[in-house]
Amino acid sequence: MSVIAIVSQDKLDEARSGVKTALEEVSKEDYDERDVTDFMNNDMNTSYYVQWSKTIPEAVKLAVKSFKIRKDNQINDLTPDIVGIETMKKGYMFLLGRDVNGCRVLHMRTGKMEKKDKEANQKLMMLWLSRIQKAEPGKRVTFIMDTTGSSLFNSDMGFVTFIIDCFATRFPGLLEKNIIYNLPGVLNAMWKLVSKMLSPEQREVTIMCGKSEITKYIDEDNLPESMGGKKSFEYSYPPFPDELES
Repeated sequence: MSVIAIVSQDKLDEARSGVKTALEEVSKEDYDERDVTDFMNNDMNTSYYVQWSKTIPEAVKLAVKSFKIRKDNQINDLTPDIVGIETMKKGYMFLLGRDVNGCRVLHMRTGKMEKKDKEANQKLMMLWLSRIQKAEPGKRVTFIMDTTGSSLFNSDMGFVTFIIDCFATRFPGLLEKNIIYNLPGVLNAMWKLVSKMLSPEQREVTIMCGKSEITKYIDEDNLPESMGGKKSFEYSYPPFPDELES
């Protein structure tokens, strides 16, 4: 489903009551009050956690865990300046078009990334997801990991694990599809290891495809020419090459 449905009031109340009780056992240093306020007052935000979890107790545990990780990563305060303007200019990640279900598509070009920039790249990923979630609350995002030009030299297992965890804890429920595009044969062994880390829910939305299959998920009008689409696109920054609020 490309749009998050707000859960029943009973579930909202139960989840919020559970989180309120759980936070009484947690130091205030372990969470950002803005995340808690959003969870307690924003039905859509609470629904992300409840729908991603199988039960309300699991949603409560996830929320408390998520609050801590988001605080540690300072997600609410991330800006292009904190990520690094030079990183922003490289065009590793960008929004372009929508998938066949109307979800925005976030592209990541791993062939251009370097392991030494791991911390900056993690901040970049979180900044983009935060921008998307704020701009279109309740809508999911399709993520394309474009591995064209990637090699063992610049592939980072740790960063791939971070991406998986991003959608599981920092932004639970946000992912519509995870498309692994054009995976080189030399990375097959690494991907087999990664796939074992995926939850059943993550496996269900993960797709491996090349140029001949990608149009099943994103039509030609929303694909860049480099993927066989009709969309002319050249990344530049600043400003962001999209209409989202910066």
